[in-house]
Amino acid sequence: MTVPFDCRWITILLISCIVSQNSLRGDEPASHFDALVLQLDHHRYQQRVSAAEELLLSGIQHPAGINPKVMSALGRGQQHQSLELRVAAQYLIDEIAFRYQQQQLVLLVNVRVSEEEIDLPGWKAFSDTVGRDLVSRRFFEQLVHWHGDQLHAFFDESTVGQKTKTVFFDPWEIPSRNHLDWALLLFLEIRQSVHAKQPCNWRLMTALSNSAMGPDPEQCPEVFRRLIESWLEQQDDPAMTRDCLLVTMRYGCHATAIELCERVWASQQSSPATQVTALLVGNAIGAVDIQSQATKRMTDDRTAVVWQTLGSKPSRIRTQVADVARVILLHQHGVDPRSAGFHDLKADRRLIYRDHSLGFSDQANRERSWAISDKLLAEKTSNTGEEEHGTIPSVLHAN
Repeated sequence: MTVPFDCRWITILLISCIVSQNSLRGDEPASHFDALVLQLDHHRYQQRVSAAEELLLSGIQHPAGINPKVMSALGRGQQHQSLELRVAAQYLIDEIAFRYQQQQLVLLVNVRVSEEEIDLPGWKAFSDTVGRDLVSRRFFEQLVHWHGDQLHAFFDESTVGQKTKTVFFDPWEIPSRNHLDWALLLFLEIRQSVHAKQPCNWRLMTALSNSAMGPDPEQCPEVFRRLIESWLEQQDDPAMTRDCLLVTMRYGCHATAIELCERVWASQQSSPATQVTALLVGNAIGAVDIQSQATKRMTDDRTAVVWQTLGSKPSRIRTQVADVARVILLHQHGVDPRSAGFHDLKADRRLIYRDHSLGFSDQANRERSWAISDKLLAEKTSNTGEEEHGTIPSVLHAN
């Protein structure tokens, strides 16, 4: 289904022409196209049809795209006293714009046509963001069909510079499978940040990082992952790094995840929760230096997560950075952390372990577990038959 085309994008062609208030009201038309416009309310049907067809063909067959003289004449026709002529002029303006768009869409999906030859609002910015291959072209074709109005409103060349921020969608309300809505939201967020530094859209970040919200990662097309990566590259607030890491794992942006992990490990100011998430992400995707990074944090006793258990005897579990460091090293050496006293451990589909389940309810249990962990790790590191890094399977099955 094609959304009705919004003719606002051709406003630049209309306002660039000097409209004569009397050119269609006098006895003599100002031009050949004005004469054709006057025939749009001719008493003979065939004459009206013939004039409309000629205006339509002249409007779309022009070296520069849409013929500005035809659009100017039709714009003057919209001021005529005849209602029939005004309606016909508006119809032709819309039809010329729609047919021109269809011509451009045909060029869009032809990879032999250079992207510079395609005249579709937003295409250049989109191709700069996600690429110019056939996958990107076909996705943008869908975006134009579904959200042509919003693209024209945002990339209207008749305004100086980028438009002020307009919220088209609330990320907390978009259905998970409306990928074109999500794609447009991400694309416009990216473009707004390119032209003016924008604070992180925390509602969007929350939706993308929360597994109960946001677009379904199992159904997202390849282009969507590219949009996610481009958007994440713009997020430089250290307070959002943990959420960014969760987004990368949810949508398979592993190269970006590695970059974020390295940024966290290089920063002394990273919060305990962010350090824990970076360790879990690095372990899950097989970061080359994950063992050395975990080893460096075996003395970091800062609390990262506090989790209140439920049941007849609820307890408060505190997860320290050092707890997670030991779990990572045990996993890297093929040891089930539960055998070392991490009895509350729970699996996670993307991070292997859930951070809130890697701690202890009291210090005595922690010290006993650390003693066992350190002994197991010492045995493993002194064993010359140690398995090669990266080949150790997960010891848990995700729930």
